[in-house]
Amino acid sequence: MEIDNQEFDNDLPEINTSFFHSLKENQHPVLVAGMHNSGTSILTEILHKNGVFFGANMQHFESNFFSIFINDRIILGGKGNWAKLPILSVDKVLSHESSVAPIIKAHWLADYLQWGYDGESLWGIKDPRLCILLPLYIKIFPEAKVIHIRRNPNDVAASLTSKFKTDVGVLNDFNHWKTLTEAYTQRVLDYSDKCSAYFELSYEDFCRDPEPHTRDLFQFLDIPFADQTNLLLEKVTPSRIGSYQRMIEAQNHPLRSKIRSWLRERSG
Repeated sequence: MEIDNQEFDNDLPEINTSFFHSLKENQHPVLVAGMHNSGTSILTEILHKNGVFFGANMQHFESNFFSIFINDRIILGGKGNWAKLPILSVDKVLSHESSVAPIIKAHWLADYLQWGYDGESLWGIKDPRLCILLPLYIKIFPEAKVIHIRRNPNDVAASLTSKFKTDVGVLNDFNHWKTLTEAYTQRVLDYSDKCSAYFELSYEDFCRDPEPHTRDLFQFLDIPFADQTNLLLEKVTPSRIGSYQRMIEAQNHPLRSKIRSWLRERSG
């Protein structure tokens, strides 16, 4: 994709060099990776409200600069390509390094500062597309700490079959979503041993007993576990588990067959 640098520069001017060097050197982000509907949003909310700055200027505590401009528009080309199979090959992902890396390094800090970043705290990037793009991001930021949250692929697929997604709409195809989830997960696993620091979290374990897993994660990031953290964890409950089972139960509900029969009769 051809990038209009002039248009972008007008939106996000580079910060003054002397000011940049006056800030605490903390150029290595926390990368939160995980398939859509796998708990990345609640996890990032907890981290963002405990001192790891994610930009959070759009839904799901994501950064518009990274999620939309860099990842979706420039690298993946938009048009719902994040949801297409096969996922972008590693070679094609890495082919964007020469065009994307300079933009990220020149502009990420200016962008985060305008949204409230203090220039010193830990900072991070949250985007499910990071699963596809992880080979590129750990090349740009070799010291990044990677957090990978994994959810049962059946549950992910069940939750996505009825959910509207921008540029995709509602794609009621369980097998597609399951295969996509497995591809996203495998890409991260393939590069987990190439990460400077890697932390893997089971969504199901997190929902069943969030406090000890959150404490382990905070220790990994070297951030304190505060009283406010427990308040945030009240939203993490076992009721979040089991989307696939609920889908099967709904499909087998006797009322469902009666509704289908009624609709057939109505349609003649």
